[in-house]
Amino acid sequence: MRNILLVLGALLLFFSIGRASSHPTYTVQPGDTLYDISVAHGISWKELADLNKIKDPTKMQVGTQLRLPSHVQPNATRLEGTIVDISSKERELLIRLVSAEARGESLEGQIAVAAVVLNRVQSSRFPNTVWDVIHQPGQFTPIEQNALPKTVGDTCAEAVSRALRGEDPTGGALFFYNPSTTQAADYWATKPVIKKIGNHNFTL
Repeated sequence: MRNILLVLGALLLFFSIGRASSHPTYTVQPGDTLYDISVAHGISWKELADLNKIKDPTKMQVGTQLRLPSHVQPNATRLEGTIVDISSKERELLIRLVSAEARGESLEGQIAVAAVVLNRVQSSRFPNTVWDVIHQPGQFTPIEQNALPKTVGDTCAEAVSRALRGEDPTGGALFFYNPSTTQAADYWATKPVIKKIGNHNFTL
């Protein structure tokens, strides 16, 4: 009888673990918003809120473990089909950077800005991750000013997806600037413009 009870207990433990692991999870980090987390994992914020029975997204606590839909793979270190290693959180950061730098530009112009970041990742002259390239001191004004938008347009996400698949309208540019607003016109005058798209010049 005791052996039967032990077997039944083991089976119950096995099935409870199986049920618990059917949904991947994400632990809320400092500065996270429900929108940020949903974008990073490719789901809607409402789906995430419904799954976790969140009535007030503004009251999320750091350290809270959120359940994610079963199709999400939160620990992936490379998005399928991309030209560089990039996490879902880095992808979301790149989308927000493109929105900050090129929200008024055409889709081509937005792809070009995303491509510059990815070109830097692949260049020996810059850090080798999207996160480190974007946060390199003195490189991107919206980062320096902590001015990344919380919400972005659909075209910014599309632009990043296309750049990640290898699309690069600039032909390999490592820098971009707006000649009408730059504070370093003398410096940029020393750089050959390899492409002009919308309000931005692209250079090596």
